[in-house]
Amino acid sequence: MDAVVEELGRLDPPPAKLEKVRVVVGVFRQIVPDYLTFAYETLSKGTPAEGSVLDVVQAPAKGKCGDCDWEGDLPIGSYACGGCASVNLEITGGTDLYLESLEVEDGNTQR
Repeated sequence: MDAVVEELGRLDPPPAKLEKVRVVVGVFRQIVPDYLTFAYETLSKGTPAEGSVLDVVQAPAKGKCGDCDWEGDLPIGSYACGGCASVNLEITGGTDLYLESLEVEDGNTQR
């Protein structure tokens, strides 16, 4: 919530209304989107974010093979190379957690 309010404060002129907040959450974060949405709704009360919608985007697990240099998405629960089936993997994605965007309304215009 602090990041959302901080980003809203940077907008000049201040928006009339915050419509939507999009956050990216990697699968390794083990964050349940419904719980995050509930927490957002609770924490946004009394802030400029009150009444806005939280959109949670899940980032996939990604890996790079140390044996054959394959890189790609890893199926949930599978930590083997998609090229050679090696388990010599470096995790390169899926630990994300960041505020991606804010959708705001300025009177009659969205930005």
